[in-house]
Amino acid sequence: MYFCPIRNQFLQPRSQPPSQPPSQPPSQLPSQPNSQPGTRTGHGQPNPPLMQGNSVGVGRGRVSRNIVTIPQSHFNDDALAKIETLFETILDAVSVGGPVVIPYRRSTNAQTFNATAFTSNPSDGRHIDSVRFPGRNPQELRRFEALFRIIELSHEALLSGTLITKRNIYYQNMELFRSQSMVDEMVDNLAFTLGVGRGDLNIVATAKGLIAGQVQLMMRGGTSINCAESSDSGVLLPSISAVEKIDFQSVKWLLVIEKEATFRTLSASRYHAVSRAGSGILVTGKGYPDLATRKFLATLHFVQPRLPMFALVDFDTHGISILRTYQYGSQRLDHEERTKVPRLRWLGIRSSDVLSQTMVTQDPSANNQDSQSSQDLSSQESIAYSVDALQDERPTKRPRTRRTKSHPSDSTAPLNEGDREKAVSVLRDICTTARLDSSGREHKLELQRMLLLNVKAEIQAVDDFGDITNWLDERLLSQSR
Repeated sequence: MYFCPIRNQFLQPRSQPPSQPPSQPPSQLPSQPNSQPGTRTGHGQPNPPLMQGNSVGVGRGRVSRNIVTIPQSHFNDDALAKIETLFETILDAVSVGGPVVIPYRRSTNAQTFNATAFTSNPSDGRHIDSVRFPGRNPQELRRFEALFRIIELSHEALLSGTLITKRNIYYQNMELFRSQSMVDEMVDNLAFTLGVGRGDLNIVATAKGLIAGQVQLMMRGGTSINCAESSDSGVLLPSISAVEKIDFQSVKWLLVIEKEATFRTLSASRYHAVSRAGSGILVTGKGYPDLATRKFLATLHFVQPRLPMFALVDFDTHGISILRTYQYGSQRLDHEERTKVPRLRWLGIRSSDVLSQTMVTQDPSANNQDSQSSQDLSSQESIAYSVDALQDERPTKRPRTRRTKSHPSDSTAPLNEGDREKAVSVLRDICTTARLDSSGREHKLELQRMLLLNVKAEIQAVDDFGDITNWLDERLLSQSR
């Protein structure tokens, strides 16, 4: 029994979850290296989940043979305990007439913090940022009230086992929060301060990502979502914490698409069902992905590590940045568990795709030889791609060219100043990585080529009069060989 200052009464703790099967002994701690399947071996890294390979009836009498159980997060109980410890500290401060202090650290800072000790983990014992009541100024007083309200709503959601969206938090008290961005920032910072993920607070973002394909999602509430029978526009991705099982059926691949328009085109044509590469799954985060989409893909990658996952993005600085967000996460939300898909493969488009769709010919004033237009990519690279380092590398000679598209798609353009600044930012991020992997080296090389060629291209640069399916088939089939 514990005292809840929000309800001003003593409450019974939540009932414990039912015991795990023999292969998942509850007595094992998450950090033990020899834990059984389904338990955690580190922060956010559970062992492979149970797969049901026998005949199981699911919907319309169909027999499924590829159902995977999604492991639940055990950090919700940790978040609840930390919030209630925080409430106890607040109650103690009120009982002695002292100031009420709530620890509060911005997630842009890489340190993690002990919410009960109110000090940072480093041995220097420095006090972390905090908000207090009474506030030192009106702004801090408003921030304290807003933060306490978010903590209260999270506590109630954890006790009831329900989810609450950040959008709903904002609309409950628009005058207090003033903007949606204020709620977004405070929720992320609260999760970071407590050392848990946003979802562990039972606070989620409004669905943004879309999915379509030969897969069925079985929810914890007993309902199911058949993504194969979705509309032309796909279905909204649910929070992965609400998914109990996934029936992958006979899926052979998964494609993450940067643009919603491209996703809707492929979904409307049911490419996920008719592809020559076999049945698959289409997913889009509509540009830069939200946390829910990243968590969903990372969980799918974890429970089905052998399922090939590919990314289709524009050949520009933002496309490569989006690809890297899926693969390596973001600095601001680096404390979130299971948000990265390091084995996500870059299907396209690259500089070679752009140049293969463009005839490059020698200027008549230079040589006037039509044979120059058919030179292969390797000879182009010897002139335009002579880049092995980030700085002070330029081609020794580059002929003046004219371009004629092999089809009427007009999807290439020169870089603008913002593109170049973004490229430098991404390159700086790549070059400061402690250990550069093969994907990082590829991203670096493609950005250098983009800068030297002064060209960017949209996904439509490789389509055939609006049809990209043939190009996708060839790429997916070549990757499976």
